Amino acid sequence: MTAAPGTSPKARMVSEPPRHRPPPVTVDDLCFTARALAQTHPMTEAAHRYRQQCHRTERSRQPAPEPADWASTALLVGYCLRRAEEQQAGTEPAGTEGDQLESGSGETGGAPAGADSVRAEDAGVGPEPAETEAELAGGELVGTGSDDLFGAIAAAAESLRTGEAEQVTLLDPAVVVSALDQVIATELDKRQEHLREQLDDAEWSELEDYIAWWTVHGYALRAVESP
Repeated sequence: MTAAPGTSPKARMVSEPPRHRPPPVTVDDLCFTARALAQTHPMTEAAHRYRQQCHRTERSRQPAPEPADWASTALLVGYCLRRAEEQQAGTEPAGTEGDQLESGSGETGGAPAGADSVRAEDAGVGPEPAETEAELAGGELVGTGSDDLFGAIAAAAESLRTGEAEQVTLLDPAVVVSALDQVIATELDKRQEHLREQLDDAEWSELEDYIAWWTVHGYALRAVESP
C-alpha cells in the first residue's frame, strides 16, 4: 500500500493510538456480578431441578430445615459465580434455557496458572458428598446418565478443593478461588449474627465446611453444564 504524501508508514504507525486493553478482572468484579445474577433467574431448567432435588435431599437428611435452605442458597451463589466468570471471559451461552445438564460432558476449560485456598480445599468435609450423590442419583433429576453427571461435578469440585483449579476455571484461578472464598465468607456472615453464639467452635467449623462444600458444588455444577 502506498503511504500518503509526506507520511512514511513508520510515522503513521507511531501516530496511531495504542490499542485499549480492558483492565484485569478482579475478585470484586466477579462477586458483584454473581450477587446481581442471584437476584434474577440465572439457572437453566435442568440446573433448577437439580437444586430443588438437592434441597429435598438435604431436608430429609438434616435434623432441621434451615441447613437445607442454606445449602440451596450456597449452591445458587456458586453457580452464579461461574456464570459471572463466563460473562467476564466472553464464553457465556446466548441464553440459559433448556436442559443443558443432560448433555454436559464434564470437560472443563483451562487457565494459565494454579491457585490454592484453605477454605476451598477444606470444603469437601461437609455434607457427606458420596451419600448425597447416591441419594440424588436415584431421584428424578436428569434421568439416564446420572452417574456420569455426578462424577463430572465431583471431579470439577475436587479440582477446586485440591489446588488444581486451573483445570476448571476460565479466568485466572487465583482470582476465581479468591472469589469463591469471598462469597463463602459472605454466606457465613449472613448466619453469624443469629447462630454464632449458639454454636461452639467445632459446630461453627462444621457449618463453615458445609456452606463451602455447597458453594463449590454450585460452581462445579455450572462448569459441567457449560464447560
